Amino acid sequence: MGIFKDEYETKRVIFNINMDIAERLEKAKKDARRFGKKLDIDETVSSAVEKFLKRAEKKLAEMQLNEKKKRKKNSDQILAKENEPEDEDSSDIENNSPIEDESFN
Repeated sequence: MGIFKDEYETKRVIFNINMDIAERLEKAKKDARRFGKKLDIDETVSSAVEKFLKRAEKKLAEMQLNEKKKRKKNSDQILAKENEPEDEDSSDIENNSPIEDESFN
């Protein structure tokens, strides 16, 4: 990462920064211009934003994956409830069948 700027294609984006940093930046720009140079702020900001975006995108991907897992778990639970037997009386009759009673043997 260089200190002085090479020209290349950019897109203007506005960020809020602390006042003291902004004032120091303006002073450094003026000082560089006195020597016929431009500070390469764009590359520095681009690098910092790139690093931030990598972390943000990773976190967002994790959140999306967790959301998908949660939805799948909920849909699996709904399917399991739908597949449960609805008639509980018939299962009770089968469990209490007199044929299985040892007194008849």
